[in-house]
Amino acid sequence: MINWKRVTSLSNREKTNTEQWVRDYNGHQEIFNLDIHYGKKTDLLGLKKDIIDRIKDKILYYKESREKLYNTDEKELVTNCPVCDNSSNNTIPKVNIYGANYVQCSKCSHVYLKERPSKKSIHNFYLNDITYASTYTNKKSAESRLEKIAVPWVNWMIDVYESKFQKKPKKILDIGSGAGHFVEACKRAGLEANGIELNESSRKFATDIWGFELDGRDFIEVSKEYSGYDIVTFWGLLEHTPYPKSILNATKKVFDGKKDSMVISKVPRWDSLSTAIQRLESDAIIRHLDPMGHIMAFTDESIAELYYQCGFMPSTAWYYGMDVFETFMQLGNKINQYDHFTNTGQLQIELQQFIDEQHFSDGITLVGTPQTDS
Repeated sequence: MINWKRVTSLSNREKTNTEQWVRDYNGHQEIFNLDIHYGKKTDLLGLKKDIIDRIKDKILYYKESREKLYNTDEKELVTNCPVCDNSSNNTIPKVNIYGANYVQCSKCSHVYLKERPSKKSIHNFYLNDITYASTYTNKKSAESRLEKIAVPWVNWMIDVYESKFQKKPKKILDIGSGAGHFVEACKRAGLEANGIELNESSRKFATDIWGFELDGRDFIEVSKEYSGYDIVTFWGLLEHTPYPKSILNATKKVFDGKKDSMVISKVPRWDSLSTAIQRLESDAIIRHLDPMGHIMAFTDESIAELYYQCGFMPSTAWYYGMDVFETFMQLGNKINQYDHFTNTGQLQIELQQFIDEQHFSDGITLVGTPQTDS
């Protein structure tokens, strides 16, 4: 039986902390020392203004499109947990959203859809869906998104790498690059950076606005061509793919035995305030447990186990999320009044910091380095 536990101080946390994550497999324990970071203060109301202005239309679109996908015969049964391969017969039902059933694995605690659209349907959605692409390709907000989201990611990534290896990284490969904001931010920081993105509209945006091309091929198939990179990043990708283990395993081909290498993944967390409010109000979901966007959600245990099984040791974790934004939005949906939501931007930013520091954020960014015995 696999079991992960956290060993940490009971004292109040600051913006950084240290923890031990302990993996116990049938009595055999392995200890991983992690640096823990909390919070990323972002003006979400400014970035998400399009959602606020058209929130009812957004909810209607998400509800209709997701129910259409999940009320057809073009679904496939997920027979095993995507992380630990435990039979899906050994799961616990958690929540139904738009006809999609999230279940939790009894072995590694991973949460995933027991039935999901076919691989072809998922591929076509991200390849062609205009709404998905437009979320990240609004030209007016490109620089704002880069400065408020991508630049802090880059600065944090560099700091973490330097802390681990006492030198600055040189080559970055970003998988699931969207419209290329992170790749552009890396280039502006003086790094060599490339990205892989399946969505054609997003790739075109990157070319038109930033002036570079993103690779439109499947990362698993071309990973060997990118051998020698220092860092591979997945800023919100693993939760979208049916086979996260295959993608992480492909990362090893990029590193090719390179010890001073690092994988970074940002994933949605199940154990969060956003999950709690969405389980209570499951008929107005446009993010987080969106069954077309996120076909799975991770616990700290399941993302750690995924890294471990793919040959990576967890070394740093960063907790931050959009839980207060989500909760205030759901309250607005409930009472059909949004003044409390739109007029409390700074309060939401500060309150979210407390949520993050208590490990109740809806996102975690986990860093892993190659296992020393691999």
